[in-house]
Amino acid sequence: MKKIILALVTTFLTVLSGSSLAQQGNVLTPQQLNMLLTHQDRPVEDAIRDAARQPAKIMEFAGVRSGDTILDLFAGQGWYTELFSRAVGAEGKVYAQNDEVIWRFAEDGIKKRTENNRLANVSRLDNIAIADIDVPDNSVDIVFMALNYHDLFFTYMTQNGKRVELREEAVDHKAVLATLSRVMKDDAVVIIIDHFAKAGSGNEMANTLHRIDNQIILYQFEEAGFRLLEEAFYLRNPDDDLTKSVFDPSIRGKTDRFIYKFGKQ
Repeated sequence: MKKIILALVTTFLTVLSGSSLAQQGNVLTPQQLNMLLTHQDRPVEDAIRDAARQPAKIMEFAGVRSGDTILDLFAGQGWYTELFSRAVGAEGKVYAQNDEVIWRFAEDGIKKRTENNRLANVSRLDNIAIADIDVPDNSVDIVFMALNYHDLFFTYMTQNGKRVELREEAVDHKAVLATLSRVMKDDAVVIIIDHFAKAGSGNEMANTLHRIDNQIILYQFEEAGFRLLEEAFYLRNPDDDLTKSVFDPSIRGKTDRFIYKFGKQ
């Protein structure tokens, strides 16, 4: 009798364990993603930007799962980093990367957000170029870059009427994309969100308007061996004439933005 009871208990625990493991890898539902936006520990000021950024829809589009490893490139002060941290849970991992230029603007914010091990599953990659990140090969499920691909070509800014040099030259996008290919799992995806610039406007828009011609991104990813899997339209705005800086008060938070999902070929 004892042997039968022991066998039943063992079977029950095995089934329970298998069920738990299965849940860890599940894609988060829209309901679960929306719950992240109202998490009790989320900074109140973060929620102010939800309407403009539609993060629940973006994360659904990305296919975020519990237990995922996410590489948040040019994470800035970690607005998306925090949401990803909650989404992937204790079994997941989030890398928050900022290079030398973005670090100048993000240092205080990202340090405050992660102080006292507040987001325990987040590893910061501070003040380091994308091509130099120490992330294991074939380990990342989602590479994410929100409103920052143009910053690869952001080399100077005008401040108080004076030109301030930020980089000697644009970041080598080929080295960046090769690094992404290296760290991504075979079925991983890259999510790119950025502000539309006028067709044919070139890289200079990154310095003046902080925008980029979407065809540049499509071409560079295809050349690097990626394929476009899907496009989302949550952040389109046909009323944006693409001539204003994204920081112009009349258009800030309302720019016409593209959302691409790429995979390895």
